Amino acid sequence: MESTETLPIEMQAQICGCCIDQVLAEDRTFLAVGPGGRNVVLKTIDPDCLLRGALHPHVRDRLGRVRELAHASVANLFGVEREAGTVYLIWEYVEGVAFDLHAGANRSPREVASTARELVMAVDLLHMQGIVHGALIGANVIVAPDGGVRLTHISPLLYTDPNVDIECVWNLLEQAAEELGERGTALATLVSDSRKAGLSLRQLAGRLGGLIDTRDAKKIAETEVEPAKSLRRRAMVGAAVVTLAGVAAAWGVWRAVETGHFPMPDNHGLPFHGAAQP
Repeated sequence: MESTETLPIEMQAQICGCCIDQVLAEDRTFLAVGPGGRNVVLKTIDPDCLLRGALHPHVRDRLGRVRELAHASVANLFGVEREAGTVYLIWEYVEGVAFDLHAGANRSPREVASTARELVMAVDLLHMQGIVHGALIGANVIVAPDGGVRLTHISPLLYTDPNVDIECVWNLLEQAAEELGERGTALATLVSDSRKAGLSLRQLAGRLGGLIDTRDAKKIAETEVEPAKSLRRRAMVGAAVVTLAGVAAAWGVWRAVETGHFPMPDNHGLPFHGAAQP
């Protein structure tokens, strides 16, 4: 394998035809403006991926599959370019917040649980297409302004074991729960129990969905206070009506006894059934 060096950023205003805007990580990752004015991220490729200065055939095949991914939750790989002895991956730039910063930005537990579910589903869909990400750190998971999750910077190294990603997912979710502090107790418990049970990503997504749909007990109590009061008022009114009706009936009986007059029903001149006929 041949090692490569990246030229100092001060010596190059452009890399691979892209205008450099910002150095993102140790002169190895750059934010740039590509052809057509779209923002891109240039990332130098690991020397272990090269063979005699060119992409290793297996790495080239893997990156070809990544470029062809039909996956809305994965950033696009636009190409692989070589310049001045260095090979760069040119990735779509995704606007948003890194997952490891998202939970600590005054998010509600419900928002964080929803984002965690998006992450789990994105990784599961990636595995269904036969790709292991291999570099699932917080900075490579971007939460877009609409709450959607995009996976970026899939490793060019030949990762084939999905458990590599699954372990990273558990760690990211545990970190998110920690960022929430006391408000993250429910998420922390769910993640811990699911991890011990060895749940699949799909099963974990289902449990997170249940956590998102669960209403807060206090809110339930608040929403049910008024209906409960209304029912009590109706019951009290009904009881009062029954009581008044009973009092009226008792008074009527007492008056009949006092006067000796018992009103007979009006049968419109017809004889009473069972009465003796003259």
